[in-house]
Amino acid sequence: MGYSIAWLAVECTDPDAALADLKLRRTGEHAYFAEDALTSAALPGGQFLIVADTCDHRIIEPDTLASLSVKYSVVACSIEEHVMFSSAEHWIGGKRLWRIEHQAEDSPIHLATAGSLPASFSSIAAKQKAAQEAAGGEDADVDLYFEIPLLVAKGITGFKHDDVIDGIDYDRFDVLEA
Repeated sequence: MGYSIAWLAVECTDPDAALADLKLRRTGEHAYFAEDALTSAALPGGQFLIVADTCDHRIIEPDTLASLSVKYSVVACSIEEHVMFSSAEHWIGGKRLWRIEHQAEDSPIHLATAGSLPASFSSIAAKQKAAQEAAGGEDADVDLYFEIPLLVAKGITGFKHDDVIDGIDYDRFDVLEA
């Protein structure tokens, strides 16, 4: 099957205030990671994770990210594994610092970037490019460029949607509602 999700990692000391800024609140119910429309959990590094069960949810729209990032540092990812699309971006002070996007429908080695990329980008991109070439380049049966935006985001947040992260109870994500 594959994931079709969007997520935000918000650097904040008061997760409920960040949720209120997004016009969301906790319901008191719990669900497994990404198996409800909107869920949340604390990340071990002190950030707060919000996950939507669709890759194009309003929580990752530019206006939403700009508004939320006035108060908080926000890393956002969109993942659509069915078509091998991934993106990551970082917002601070109401402005997007950078964005990385991979869209396999354009090319298995498609990679679009904007802004001042984090230092980790170059080494991650070089490693994935070398692995893609070793697997057969554009004709390979794997898509290793898909991982680039997600690995860069993981370097900042410590979170990647398909990794098991110590300190996260994947069975007890808080269910959210508008």
